[in-house]
Amino acid sequence: MKSVLNALLSALILISFQAGAQERITRYVPTAKPDRIILNITADPVTTMAVTWRTDTTVTETVARLCRNIAGVLMADSALAVTGRSEDITADGVTARFHSVIFTGLIPGTGYAYSVGSGAEASEWFTFRTAEAGAAPFSFLWFGDSQVGPVSSYARVIRQAYRSVPGAAFMIFTGDLIDGGYNSKTLDEEWGDWHRAAGFIASEVPVVATPGNHEYYNPQDRQKREFNRYWRPGFTLPENGPAGLEETDYSFDYQDVRFIIVSSDQMLRDEAIARHQTEWVESLLKDNPCKWTVMAFHHPVFSTAARRDNKIVRENLKPLIDRYSVDLVLNGHDHTYARGIMKPDGVVQRGRVAGTVYLVSVSGSKQYRQDAEPWWETGYTNTQFWQKITVDGNRLIYKAFDASGSLADQFMLIRMKNGSNRIGMPPAVRTK
Repeated sequence: MKSVLNALLSALILISFQAGAQERITRYVPTAKPDRIILNITADPVTTMAVTWRTDTTVTETVARLCRNIAGVLMADSALAVTGRSEDITADGVTARFHSVIFTGLIPGTGYAYSVGSGAEASEWFTFRTAEAGAAPFSFLWFGDSQVGPVSSYARVIRQAYRSVPGAAFMIFTGDLIDGGYNSKTLDEEWGDWHRAAGFIASEVPVVATPGNHEYYNPQDRQKREFNRYWRPGFTLPENGPAGLEETDYSFDYQDVRFIIVSSDQMLRDEAIARHQTEWVESLLKDNPCKWTVMAFHHPVFSTAARRDNKIVRENLKPLIDRYSVDLVLNGHDHTYARGIMKPDGVVQRGRVAGTVYLVSVSGSKQYRQDAEPWWETGYTNTQFWQKITVDGNRLIYKAFDASGSLADQFMLIRMKNGSNRIGMPPAVRTK
């Protein structure tokens, strides 16, 4: 009898626990006021820009207002109203409505102001600038994995980067923006923390993002692969990649630089998808009108961890990187910082002539050791980083900074007349 009572009591406790878990509500409950307002790069950043935001389901209209960023007072009534689409996501005890608008027909190299929502619940005004129609100098920011503790650790990194480079054209995130959600941590709260850390920065500096492995973790079972339900509703990224990989594989050209974004987690886990991605990447590299080429994806071609070897990524992408002389490859995943030049197999690095520069970085608090066979020239552990990359004609200048804003690594690529790159140090900044 006692064993039966114990079993019954255990069952009641389990039911009570499950009910409590089901009733758990996110700390970031949506309201009629727009939040998580985020700019996204488009396939044509010269004449278009995308914006995404979230509200509760009482908001039935998806509208944003746009005007030139004039010197005078901005008037909502005189701005152009642009409508878009919305999608509802139910999770963590609430249903949120995600809104998406794409501004089209914009003037190249022009500043704009925009506000999302309408009436009393409309957002404040934000600003952005379209890309120039041709080659012109610009800088962009790059962040490795933010993943764990974005409010307590990553926030200071993105804010330091923004203070240092307020005119950045856009920000690249190479995966694992969030941890994926597990146990008592929910998917929505991780995204809420990520947006809270970035604040208005993501509303004014367009975001370029690729998913990492943690964007595919099932929140109940980490062995299952399930694409994060908030990715596509929460971003409005280009859909010009391989069919079925929209907003995870995509490309865009920005002022004489071709950017190719690849979902490496998909490549690692599906051979057919890997072939499809590889063919798509080669088509972009073979017919490339831009002077510079940058590739960004989560899993490193060359890892800094002995226990990791992303062989499928390397076998599929490195031959193309070598054949078409990609300039930079930006990766995350390994939670360290590393920079090295890896030439095609059998070719020895000589003098200042540079092959592809491979980079691994991390912006969050989760840090690992560097215990692989060293391929890198410069490496750091237990340090949070952000990177500024500037393209100016025949020069590409790269600088890596720690969370305090101190310069930790730098180099400059100079494009020679024969098409090869020479590597050296950026010119010193002159001070009076």
